[in-house]
Amino acid sequence: MDTLKLIDDLQATLRRQMDRVRELQDMPLDKLRERPAPERWSALEVVEHMNLSTRKYHQGLMKVYADPRSGLRFRPTFEPGFWGSFSADGMVPRRDGSIRWRMRTMGMFEPRPGRVADRSPIARFLMIQQDLLDLLEKARTRGIEGARVTSTLGPILRFKAGDAFRFPIAHQERHLLQLQRTLDAVGVQRTASPAM
Repeated sequence: MDTLKLIDDLQATLRRQMDRVRELQDMPLDKLRERPAPERWSALEVVEHMNLSTRKYHQGLMKVYADPRSGLRFRPTFEPGFWGSFSADGMVPRRDGSIRWRMRTMGMFEPRPGRVADRSPIARFLMIQQDLLDLLEKARTRGIEGARVTSTLGPILRFKAGDAFRFPIAHQERHLLQLQRTLDAVGVQRTASPAM
């Protein structure tokens, strides 16, 4: 993969994701808190799940880019790691919106009802994504090779920095589809098309 094109693509996807979540700020809070069914998440719970699952990569990438001795290096092409590529590619929804493989949410990534009573998950999401955008800007000179970030599965699986960007951004794509289905189910209309 061309490194700079990958960075451009990731930044463009993040910006679309941020725009999509920003739209929630103008929607009725009671609709954002409404669950379409007792066992399904509300729109705010979907956003909080993205916060919880992306946080590990966000923290790891912040640490890597803050450390001048992290081993980061720039190369014109990025060679994804086997597990990073497998994981990120498996997360991306197909063009028709279907999901390649589904997985149960681990308990630590389940949104807690007390954290989704107001619009704070939206603010947290936008802050995390802005940090990722800023880190990708640093990656234009520092690179996305050399350093590794521990995955959400723990130290047994560590992603190259480039894959540590790719995986959570791809994961968010699938949950933005879930977000749209949730909003549709509770009767919230929107004007723009879903992020893809």
